[in-house]
Amino acid sequence: MPLRDAAHLGCASHTFWRSWRCYPNLDLRQKTLGLDGDHISKVDHILKNHSGIGMKKLRIELFDCDKVDSCYISSWLRIAVTAGIEELTLYLPAVPEDEAYYSFPCSLLFNGSENSIRYLDIGICAFRPTVGLGHWRSLTILYLRNVLIANNQLEGLLYNCAALEHLGLLNCPEIVCLKIPCLMRRLRVLRLTVCRNLQMIDNSAPNIFIFDFSGSLVSISLGSALQVNNVCMECLEFGQSNIVLHARTKLLTYAPNVETLVISSLNEVYSERLDEYKGLGIMARRRQGQRGAQV
Repeated sequence: MPLRDAAHLGCASHTFWRSWRCYPNLDLRQKTLGLDGDHISKVDHILKNHSGIGMKKLRIELFDCDKVDSCYISSWLRIAVTAGIEELTLYLPAVPEDEAYYSFPCSLLFNGSENSIRYLDIGICAFRPTVGLGHWRSLTILYLRNVLIANNQLEGLLYNCAALEHLGLLNCPEIVCLKIPCLMRRLRVLRLTVCRNLQMIDNSAPNIFIFDFSGSLVSISLGSALQVNNVCMECLEFGQSNIVLHARTKLLTYAPNVETLVISSLNEVYSERLDEYKGLGIMARRRQGQRGAQV
């Protein structure tokens, strides 16, 4: 190769390398990086060669990995979760019952990034925020999926999330009583899916618009959230055949202004019309591929 061409290539490579080290959006899913090679090694190589400067979005999904050493995860988070990051998605591999979950280092989210992070979606880990960490001033969307977090820890977290607009909890087994404080005036969407030990929902946020619930029926109080007009309720247990009865007798007590209602059951048989909701957009459906009915 001529010296001039080699010099141009060297300059181009150096420029590319510098831009990569400050690349703002990293999507490190397996389908993005390719199926060949060791996914964990790829993620580790990319993040260890990133400066951490200018990071805005990071997405890591390790569903298909057998196991990942916690040292790797902590190292990646220390690099990426810095002041200025806006979106973080982290899904870890499934954990055998006899092994401990990775403990997410919550303090990293309060090292300057609490002023910038808008979207947080984490799965298959323990999340233990402590009192006094600080406030998430910009967080608008929070998803916790298969996350270990106690009632008081989640309640304390929500008190520090006044800007939150969308809250989703999926299979968080330590949540027994979900309490949502009244200061969460911007909360519009509440989605709860298969939190198997959940017994009570006690909401004081006044402006919830969409309420999605899947699992065993629990005690529900939406407080003064009179704006709720879109409700989806799905009963996922065989033998618990009272979802329609709940819709007829209790739903209007906590969602009196509902306009769209979807109810779904594994094995419930129903034939009567829901006259209480006449004129509204309502769909009752059975699962397992059986036909639903407009009611």
